[in-house]
Amino acid sequence: MRGRRRLCAVVLLLLLASCSLPRPTAGLSIAGTNVPGSREGSYCQTGGCSGVCGDSLAPVAPLTPVRAASPVRLDFSAGAEVDRIHGDIWEGETQTGRPAESFELRGSDRSYTSQLMRDGRYYLLISLGWSRVTDHGDTSVAFAVELTPP
Repeated sequence: MRGRRRLCAVVLLLLLASCSLPRPTAGLSIAGTNVPGSREGSYCQTGGCSGVCGDSLAPVAPLTPVRAASPVRLDFSAGAEVDRIHGDIWEGETQTGRPAESFELRGSDRSYTSQLMRDGRYYLLISLGWSRVTDHGDTSVAFAVELTPP
């Protein structure tokens, strides 16, 4: 009986500790340039411990100038707990209308080559699907880039 109580206490502590872990995030690099993402937190946090959805407004990201030749390769850095990266790309500086291009990366894939992105400004909303032993969910991060020729 005493051993069961200890086991239950340990399991409860593990569950509480996993809920306090920060949600994963992703970094973006284009042609060797690191692009800063949105700083206000996630667009929508669901699943896992909280199950709470954030603002319905898209996150704001600082506009980053990048010198790159077409086709543009997007390289993401994300932890091992991220098993899905979905991206939507809009032409311009905001999320207006339908995305001009979308992509999906699964497992450990972390690179995507855009067929659309040329010189101009783009807004990228990246959704991360992640899972840990005791927790899982989705979170998003936004990036804004201005591409110019090298």
